[in-house]
This record gives sequence, structure tokens and C-alpha cells, in this order.
Amino acid sequence: MSYLVLSRKYRPKSFHEVVGQPHIVTTLVHALQTNRVSHAYLFAGPRGVGKTSMARILAKALNCQNGPTDEPCMTCSICNSIATGNDIDVLEIDGASNRGIDEVRSIRQNVRYRPAVGRYKIYIIDEVHMLTKEAFNAILKTLEEPPEHVKFFFATTSPNRVPDTVQSRCQRFDFKNISIADISNRLTQICKAENILTDDGVLQTVAKYAKGGLRDSESLLDQLASFCYEKITFKNVYDVLGIVDEEILTNIIDSFIEKNPKLALKALHEISESGKNVEGFIDQLLLYIRDLLLVSICDKDSRLIDTTARDITLLQKQASSLSSDSLMYMIQLLTETKNKMNDVLQQMILLEVVFIKLATMEDLTPLSTVLERIEDMKQLFEKDEHITKAETALSKNSVTKSKKGAVNEETPSNNADRDEDITHNTGLDNIWDKTLTEIQRKKKMLWALLRNSKLLTVDNKEAVLELPANYLIHKKRLEKQDEKQLIEKCLEKVMGNKIQVRLTISKNRRRIVTENEGYNRESLDVSGKNKEEVMNEPMVKKTTDMLNGAIVNIRRRT
Repeated sequence: MSYLVLSRKYRPKSFHEVVGQPHIVTTLVHALQTNRVSHAYLFAGPRGVGKTSMARILAKALNCQNGPTDEPCMTCSICNSIATGNDIDVLEIDGASNRGIDEVRSIRQNVRYRPAVGRYKIYIIDEVHMLTKEAFNAILKTLEEPPEHVKFFFATTSPNRVPDTVQSRCQRFDFKNISIADISNRLTQICKAENILTDDGVLQTVAKYAKGGLRDSESLLDQLASFCYEKITFKNVYDVLGIVDEEILTNIIDSFIEKNPKLALKALHEISESGKNVEGFIDQLLLYIRDLLLVSICDKDSRLIDTTARDITLLQKQASSLSSDSLMYMIQLLTETKNKMNDVLQQMILLEVVFIKLATMEDLTPLSTVLERIEDMKQLFEKDEHITKAETALSKNSVTKSKKGAVNEETPSNNADRDEDITHNTGLDNIWDKTLTEIQRKKKMLWALLRNSKLLTVDNKEAVLELPANYLIHKKRLEKQDEKQLIEKCLEKVMGNKIQVRLTISKNRRRIVTENEGYNRESLDVSGKNKEEVMNEPMVKKTTDMLNGAIVNIRRRT
């Protein structure tokens, strides 16, 4: 006997053998059990996921000698003839080669004749979207009101090319890509039946690169079994597929994380010299970075992360070193580069430039974070100016008093009350200063917002924190659960017991710097100062600290 390829040998023969389409199997089985089978079905989905197989199984279920049944016997002459494609009542038509109006007219003429053996005359039209417009128009009336003994099963990989008038006359089922786990399990069953030996993880890799198609994975397994003498290894898979070893992809991402362009370029040239397809390599790298992005955003058990369990831990480790913005930038840059690679001579130059960019870039910070830091920096500057003006006013007042010698003495009782108030306020200030120190260690941006605040009262249960009058917007942010919990946690560490914090806006404390004043730019004039002096300017240091930046160039203000 001639050799029968694995994709045909292990083609699903009954509903329970169909892999990865439980929503469709359940619906069709229930339709058979309740006698609600439609006269026309449209099976849509990618290649190799079971569309035509499902049509054949449904045909068996309807025409089986024991049927209609959701479990065809698989032994009667009708079931066997449908399985081999020889049944005279089940006609399989290739829509690509029988797409004209003449073929459809032939169908219209034959539907009126009753089936020769089975209960139904069944037309299975594969790649139905290939029919011409005239052919579709010719079949519409027959499709809408066929004889009771006729069923139509259409299969297509491009449902958008099937006219709406045809789709509206069918029950449509959308087949999905089959998961890596389902494909891997099916391949394991086949290997066990065929005595094919594989290294651990090989079948998961085969399933991954089948891109959701079970038939493609079975064909690849067939090819690997012929290629290998004893056992299928990872090297065999990479050689047959012509793809890059995933360990090399891992090393490339590591070179980006470690800011090592030399290592990245070395890996790139090794791939090129090994004869691998460059565009295929970029696709692999894009898929790898896509998995990193999903791991960084979703839980590891998310269904969006369709990769092997062996890779999840590694992906999580690498994703922790890269922000989601950096990963999205990598995807954008590689996609743009792939679209530009028309000239073979320019491919390597473009990729070298991109790899150097990716291996030397700093981790990107979201724009929202930068804006928050700018706002916090603005508050710091306003406080510094507030303190400077207050200290100047106090100094002038002291000098004036010393010149005049006019010191008003308070009564003994008032002096005692004032001393008591000073002691009380000093104690609260002490507590709050220590709390701010703890907050600064935990979260600098929160500390920057709270530097202008004041601790009014505190007891064993509650602390009242007063914010400046212009902090209405910031109050809403500080009252968020995570921010407020951090304040309470730091205060608890200072006080020794758990205390709830209540925020209030000051009615008396007003800003000294108004909105219209802005910042005094003259104070930033660095004329005549060298770079080191400028770097030590307090305002410059605060700006670079808040933005996590560095001074690139210094220019004299004109």
C-alpha cells in the first residue's frame, strides 16, 4: 500500500475527535439530538482547523444507517464511503476549480433528484468564496428554499468574500485557531501511535510554529519523522523550519536589556551567515517581544499568552527589566524596519542600525509620569520661593525691632500659654518630619507633594493633615487608597500604632507666589559660571532629580 500522510491518517472521523472547536461541536451535536439541523451551514476560519472534516462528520451523522445520530457508527457502508470521499450522495466540490455559472447550474438541476442511498443529498463546497458573482446569484434561490432532501455545507478561509445574501441564508460557524496545548496533545497521541520519539518540548515548539493549524502541525511532524533517524530534536525542528533557535532570540533580548550593542550585532550576523531568512527572523523577534509585552501586562495564566509553560518564567524575568512603553517602541521600530527592507543590500544596514538603537536606548518613561514629575517640581519651586520670601521678611522685621528696641512684653500667663503652644507644635512638627523622611524613602513623588503640608492634630486613632489652600486637585490624588495607605503606614512606623489620616484644606494658609508671577528667570542666569558650578545649582539639581535626567549642554541666556 502507498504511504498515507499523518494529516489524512489521523483526520477526525467523529465529533469527539475534533480538536479545539468545542463551541461548534456542542451546537451541532445538540442540533442532531433535537432534530434542528439547518439546510445550509457556512464553516469559516483559517486553514487546517477542521472545517471540511466537520462537514464530512456532519454528513456521516445525517446519512449513517443508524442515524440521524450525533455518534455515527463508522462501520456501515455509508460512513466508510463518506470517509473515503466515494459516496454518491455526498458531493465534495472544489470552489476554486468549479467556480463558474455552468457548474452551479448543474447543481441546480441535480438537487431535484432524491438521494440514491442515504437520507440526504449533501453538497460540500470547499473555498466557496472563489465562486464568481454570477455563480452566487444563480444558487441563491436554491440555497434559500432547497428540497427537503438537500443540505449545503460551505467552507471558506475568507468569509468576507462571501456575499451577505449567501451568508444570510446559512448558519455561520467561525472556527478558531487551535491552541498550542491542544495541538501538542494531539501530536503526542500521534507520536505514541506511530512510535515517533521526540525530545522534551519539541512537540510544543512544533505546535507553536504551526500558527494554530492542526493540519500544518501534522504535516510538519510527518516531515520531521522522515528527516530524523532516531529521535526528533530541537535542532531538527529549527533546521527543517528554517527558523532561528529561540535561545538566540533570548540572548538578543538580553543584549537589549544589558545595553550591549556589540553582543546584539554579533547575534544578528550569526543569523545572517547561517542562511536564515531575515524577514522570518524579524517576525520571530516580533512575536517574542509581543509575548514579553503580554506577560508584563497580563497575568501569567492569561489566555492571551499562547506560549509554552517552559517559556513563561523566562519571559517574566526579562519583562521585569523592560517597561511596556519600551517593548511597544521595539515592536514599532522593528515593524517599520521590516516594511522598509525592499533592497537585499540594505536589509543588514537597516537591521544593524535598529539593533544598535535598541541596545543603547534607555528604558522609556510614560509621558504621564513625566508630567506628574514636572507638576511636583513646580510645587517644590513654589515652596522654595515661599520660604525665601518669608525668611527675608523675618530678617527685615528682626533688624527693625533691634534698631527701635521696641519689644513688647507679654503677661506671665500669656507667656506660659505661648510656651505650651510652641512645645505642642514642635512635637507635631517632629512627628511629621520623621514621617516625611519615611515617605521620602518609599516614594519621592508623594514626599514632594506632602512637603507643604502640616500635621494639625494626632491621637491614638486619627491624624489630621492640613494641605495648602491651592492643593484641591492634589487632595483628590492623595486620598486615593494606595497613596493614603502609604502615608498611614509611614506615620504608624513613627508613632508605633495604627492611625487613620484625614486630609483637610487650609483656609488661612495662602500661597505667597501667585499664579501670575511665574518663576524668576533671572535666578537661572548662569553667565560666567563653569559647568561644575551650574551642576551644583540647587534648582538645577532638583530639576534633574525630579525628571531622572542629566545635563547635556549649557548655553548662556541672551
